[in-house]
Formats: sequence, C-alpha cells, structure tokens
Amino acid sequence: MIQRMDTPLFPLHVVLFPGSAMPLHVFEPRYRALMERVLSDDRRFGVLAIRRGREVGGYADTFRIGTIAVVEQVQRAPDGSMAIIVTGHERFALDVRLPDDPYPIGEVTILDEQPGEHPSKELPSARAAVNRYLSVSARVHGDDVVAPTLPDDAVASSFALASTLTLDLPERQRLLEAPDAANRLKLVAELAKREALLLEAVGPSVGRPTDAVSLN
Repeated sequence: MIQRMDTPLFPLHVVLFPGSAMPLHVFEPRYRALMERVLSDDRRFGVLAIRRGREVGGYADTFRIGTIAVVEQVQRAPDGSMAIIVTGHERFALDVRLPDDPYPIGEVTILDEQPGEHPSKELPSARAAVNRYLSVSARVHGDDVVAPTLPDDAVASSFALASTLTLDLPERQRLLEAPDAANRLKLVAELAKREALLLEAVGPSVGRPTDAVSLN
C-alpha cells in the first residue's frame, strides 16, 4: 500500500470505478479552487461517494473507499466553471478527513488490488450474466446492446463488468469495496441476474440514478 498525504477530495452522488470515464461540471467556488490545485499539480484527486449530505453547499459524509480520478480533458467557461472528463484509476481508503478549508481534503492509502481465489473461474459466469442483463435492458428500453470489451487482467475486468450495471449507489459502492476481483465477479453475476429478472418482471425502475453525470 502507498500512502498519499493531503489528497483533494470530491464527494459526489456517484461511484467511480477504476477504468471508467466520467464527466463533471465544476461550478461551486470551493471545487473550482480544488480543480485549480489539481490542474497545477498531477491532475489527480479522490472521488468518494456521498453516504449522507449534498454535493453543493455544505459538508457531506462519505464512504471510506473511493477512487483516484485523473483529469483527462478540461473546458473552461467564461463564468469560471469547468466541464471536465476524468478517468478512474486506483482505489483508495480514506484514513483521515481533514478540515474542509477551503475544499475537502484527506489523508488516503492507495489499495493493493488482489485477484482473489480463481477469478478466471468466476469471470465466464459474470460475463454471461452481464450480457444477458444488457440484452434484457436493451429489449425493455429499446436501446442497442453494447457488451463491454474486457481487458486481460481479472481485476480490470471485474471493474469493467461492475460499471455496466445500473444500480442504486449503495450497491455500486458494494461492488467498488469488494476485497478482490473474484469476490467482485461473484457479486456482479448475482446482481446482474437479479436485475435481469426484475426488468423482465416489472420493467425499468423509475428515477434510479445511472451515475452517468454528476453536477457538483
């Protein structure tokens, strides 16, 4: 594990998985200040899902496990706001939440990613369950099926499959927090099968967040 001290934190109503891209609209003054620091440094900051609280205008209680985001693209607006695109990299654990002055900040530990026991045995069932879920979702919503292209690495594949599922935030956080790839793939298969059955039985949930875009 690698210790990273004094890491800027961006609490969001979103779970960012390693390997996934995410757009952000940064307009609140404290997060604009955070982003100026990030852009002048290594373009890295921590994304943590909010457990209780709001993204804008106050303190937000977050989960402890998050993902380091790296800024890939920035588009500045005349009013000082920014439209950015980030990609998720390694996971981290928040050790100490420091005072939000002027923006959230904390001491974090980068987590070692473990494959777990026999992830290659879990991968086919997880992939099949996700492909069926995507097929049912496409039929229900009238969309095209887009099956994820999986990398060779089991850990990266587990995150790629997890990111395809449209789930409530706590369940996405469960997937992020899984201790290793094998356990994450088991959970992906379980949730994908459940969601496919629900879609077939009752149709899409109304108002369920997709984690596609977050406004700070």
